[in-house]
Amino acid sequence: MAAPDSGFALRQVVEELSAQLRNGVEKLSDLPYETGDAVARELGLVKREELEALELRLAQLEHRLRLLENPPL
Repeated sequence: MAAPDSGFALRQVVEELSAQLRNGVEKLSDLPYETGDAVARELGLVKREELEALELRLAQLEHRLRLLENPPL
């Protein structure tokens, strides 16, 4: 059985990790654009513009598929 204060200790750990994450995000935003871009690439992240372009491309492909599945009469 867990100690009565284990919930409190866990909460402290979560709060500390949350604070560290916020600090890390603030530090990343202070980096020059090129460095931030390189870090994002290293982490496997994509730019918003790339995501929007991919979403547009997907919507176009879905539209073409619908046209092929339901040809005009």
